[in-house]
Amino acid sequence: MPLPLIERSKEEIANTVKTKLESVEGVKGVSQLDVRISGKRLDVNVLLSVATSLRWEESHKIALMAERKVKEEYPRARVSVNTEPLLGAGKNVWKIVKDTADRVPGSRGVHNIHVQKINGKLYVDTHLEVSANMTVKQAHEVADQVEKRIMEADSDISEVTVHIESASERVSREMAGVETELESYVTHLAEKFPDIKDVCSVEIRKIGDVVHLVLRCHFDASLSIQKAHTISGQLEKEIRSAFPKITRIDVHEEPL
Repeated sequence: MPLPLIERSKEEIANTVKTKLESVEGVKGVSQLDVRISGKRLDVNVLLSVATSLRWEESHKIALMAERKVKEEYPRARVSVNTEPLLGAGKNVWKIVKDTADRVPGSRGVHNIHVQKINGKLYVDTHLEVSANMTVKQAHEVADQVEKRIMEADSDISEVTVHIESASERVSREMAGVETELESYVTHLAEKFPDIKDVCSVEIRKIGDVVHLVLRCHFDASLSIQKAHTISGQLEKEIRSAFPKITRIDVHEEPL
């Protein structure tokens, strides 16, 4: 039986986590690993090196698998997985993104940072945490500043996508035991289907080991319902192929 968290040293936990992460297919290296213990709470923040040729959904899949590996050993851990392609020595895009975003007024920090390299240019995808008391307008103004300053910080960064979430949203997801990467994975996967104009809602319901995924997707209003159902079926098939343990997937087609 594993020792309680409080009886394990920080070094022991870090070594266990590193071993778990290195076993994930697609992980080329554990670039940075930060483990913090506060009472019964464990925070794990990790930067993984991945192949430069990966698509967004592939990076998110690796990150989700890494998150699950850590939680196999520490189920209640708060895990933030970041990825970046194998770059030249001295190039730390993850740190540039995090340090820049954390300094923007109104930002409570970014997490789950993913960097992709395409034709020599870097593309950044990250989650921005803001106060739950902000208006939608205020939150988007902060996100716009984060995007602008990150691109100004490194000329190689061509595009920045920021997903806004409130502190309360993040805590509620963690308490429900929902993987933070699954939503981003599904959103990027849907971009492979031109007839899906937008994924307007991703709801993950988890009770014990049962995971129910509910998606609301915008389609062109003139598209036949038969074709929309076919596309939804293809999307569901790809999600199940990547995550066979998802018990149920419902895709709701809605007009744009």
